[in-house]
Amino acid sequence: MDEISARPPSGGIRRQRKQQTRQALLAAARRVLQRRGLAGLTTRDVAAEANVAAGTFFVHFPDLNTLIETLLDEHVGRALETAMRDLPPAGDLVGRLVHVAGELYASYDREPDLARQYLSASLFHTNPQGPTNQRMAEFRQWVTRELEEASSVSAVTLPDPELLFTAFFSLYFGILVAGLRGEMDRAAQLRLLEASLTRILTARPRRERA
Repeated sequence: MDEISARPPSGGIRRQRKQQTRQALLAAARRVLQRRGLAGLTTRDVAAEANVAAGTFFVHFPDLNTLIETLLDEHVGRALETAMRDLPPAGDLVGRLVHVAGELYASYDREPDLARQYLSASLFHTNPQGPTNQRMAEFRQWVTRELEEASSVSAVTLPDPELLFTAFFSLYFGILVAGLRGEMDRAAQLRLLEASLTRILTARPRRERA
C-alpha cells in the first residue's frame, strides 16, 4: 500500500513527459538551426530531429516563430539570472544597468550566429501572450524600479522612468546589433553604453518649493 501511495500521480507523469518533449523540440530546433540556418528550419524537420510525430510540434508551439521566440527567451533568461547574481551595489544606477547589458552582450557573443537568427525571427513577431512580451514586461519593471529608487534616494529629479526605459532599451538594442554585425567589440559596446547612460541620467536638481 505504501509503495502504491509513493508513486507520483499520473497527471504529474504526463506533465513531466510533456515538458521533456517540449525541451526535446527546443534542443532539436537549435541543432537544425546550427546546421541549416533559419531558412532551412521547418516544423517537420524539428519534429524528426526530436524523434516525435510531426503533429506533436503543434501541441507545444503554434508555429516556428513562437518556438524561436521561446529559444530567445530562454537564452535571455539565463543571461539575466547570471547578471542579477552579481550586481554592483545599490546606488550605482549606471553601473547596474551596464552590468546587466554586458552579461546579455556576452551571452550573444557566445553564439552569434544563433543570436542573429533568434533576433531576426522574433523581432517583428507579435504575440501578447508570448514569452518575449512577458520577459520584456519583467525587465521593464526591474529597470523602472531601479530608476525610481535612484531618484528617491538622491537630491535630483530624473525624467519619467518609462521614457528612460525606452531610451535605455533603444541604446542597448542598437549597440547589441552593432556588436552582432561586427562593428564593435564588447569593450567598445560597454564604453558607449556607459557614456550614453551617464549623459542621459545626469539628473537635474530638484526645484526648491516656493
